This record gives sequence, C-alpha cells and structure tokens, in this order.
Amino acid sequence: MTIQEAKEFVGSQVKVSWTGRKGDEQSDTVHVISVGFVPLYGPCLITDIGEIRLDRVVEFRCVAPREKAS
Repeated sequence: MTIQEAKEFVGSQVKVSWTGRKGDEQSDTVHVISVGFVPLYGPCLITDIGEIRLDRVVEFRCVAPREKAS
C-alpha cells in the first residue's frame, strides 16, 4: 500500500491485517486518524490503536467511509 492510497481512508473505519514484529498476522478494525512518516518506522497509518507500518499491511478494507462535511 502506498501513502497516496492510504490517505484516501483518513477519517474512515477500516478492517486491516498486518504482520507483527515476530511475523505473526494481526487483524483489527481501526479508525484511521492520519497517514505519515514515523522516524525509524517509515510510512505508517496513524490509527486509534497506534501506528501500523504500510509495508506490513497484508489486507485493507473500508468498513465505514468518512462522513462528508455538510
């Protein structure tokens, strides 16, 4: 996943699967707050549960899109 692809989901609720530090696959539904560059980690999803490195994302699916401002 690229940074540009990830930025489309800022403000959305997504189901994401990623590989952890030990190589195990983890999965959770998270709220994407931002996408940014974290020193020592690289490009990351900034979520309500913490940072998830984009290079470790295995699966990514939008559950609830962000609400449009009226």
